[in-house]
Amino acid sequence: MKEFGLQRIWEKLAFQPHHLVTDNGQPLQIINQGEWNNQNGPDFLNAEIVVNGIHCFGSIEIHVKASDWYAHNHHQDPRYNGVILHVVWQNDRPCFTEGKDPIPCISIKSRVSKLNLTQFNFQPTLPCNQQIQSISASLLSQQLHIAACQRSESKIARIMHAHNQLNQDWWLTALYAFMSAWIGKANQHHCIDLCKNIKKSIILRATSEKEIVAYLLGIGGLLNKSDPDSYIISLIDIYKYQKEKFDLHSLDFIQWNNRQVRPSSFASIRMAQFGSWLFTIKGELSQFFNLPNSEYIDKIGKIGFQSNLSEYWDKHYELGIPSERHNPNNGKEHAQKVVLNGLIPLWNTLAMETHKPEFHTAAKRLLNSLPSESNTTTKKMHAFSRCKQKNSTAEWSQSLIAQYQLFCKPLKCAQCLIGDAIINVPFMKQDS
Repeated sequence: MKEFGLQRIWEKLAFQPHHLVTDNGQPLQIINQGEWNNQNGPDFLNAEIVVNGIHCFGSIEIHVKASDWYAHNHHQDPRYNGVILHVVWQNDRPCFTEGKDPIPCISIKSRVSKLNLTQFNFQPTLPCNQQIQSISASLLSQQLHIAACQRSESKIARIMHAHNQLNQDWWLTALYAFMSAWIGKANQHHCIDLCKNIKKSIILRATSEKEIVAYLLGIGGLLNKSDPDSYIISLIDIYKYQKEKFDLHSLDFIQWNNRQVRPSSFASIRMAQFGSWLFTIKGELSQFFNLPNSEYIDKIGKIGFQSNLSEYWDKHYELGIPSERHNPNNGKEHAQKVVLNGLIPLWNTLAMETHKPEFHTAAKRLLNSLPSESNTTTKKMHAFSRCKQKNSTAEWSQSLIAQYQLFCKPLKCAQCLIGDAIINVPFMKQDS
């Protein structure tokens, strides 16, 4: 059993949710299973249950094994003090909050049918997976093109929205585009607040990587550690000097999300990598506003956005928390994501706003110079492989991602050419 599958079962209450009792024999009634939380903290928020006749409002935590509560250190995390029910597959240990309060637990293994277990334990496939074989390759290609265009337009709209919020400063807009692409989907919504408070002169005049890293981590509230090591202390000292000299204000209210994120994508190390890259280019983001030639496009595609962090990060994904030795830099795959989600949308935005279609041409060429991606989303879209070109590029994989995100995942079949073709098959049409 996977935790994701268990979360989906709880969300749909697909486990015979009537006549329930907790594992210690107390009657249990579910009034509201809560809202699935994709950020840090418990799995479901704002739940309502009745335990032994007592109305309870709070959070629900889901685990395969009850002992995962301790493996994930929830017993030391105050965010989990509001958990009112622990839903598990196997109850192998009683659990308590930080304040030593017992948490009611229910194991639902015996209540889940084999059909539901199979259905919910795996990522769902496309709703038209069987019928799509009857659709022509040309129609599939046409729909993928529509999806790709819509996704590109939404990225342009997001950057233009940021541009307006950043007083139409293109340097800050580029900073936002690259930072949000670099730090990833889980935390990119914080980037606009950061960029609003960043003073470009600090980055442009920095004489060391450490100055920029200290500045970004400091203003993002990531230097607030109760027991800092020597490296963190050195960053704090640099940031204190910057704070006093430039009258800076830390955004301590930001809640960085490391939930359901791989350690290599944690906010601290991603922001440090971004600072390292900024120092490598000396903060010269204005270089991306010049019309690129073929040589520059090829260079960006090969070695574009890569960091060169100090050795501290060889054994840390988060500040102050040691880890096994690893490569602390972002690597080619991540660098390609920054190009796809940062530079290409920026150039498309510049093409539209400055009336220079050459930027769009450059973005198109860069997109087709990158290799096609292979990830969980593109693998779900294997039914579209009939219209795949022999030497496919990132343009192909990006169109698959667009189709999945905009049409397949939200089940917008009625707005999709493929869905429309399936719905209007000849035997369903009535004679006039």
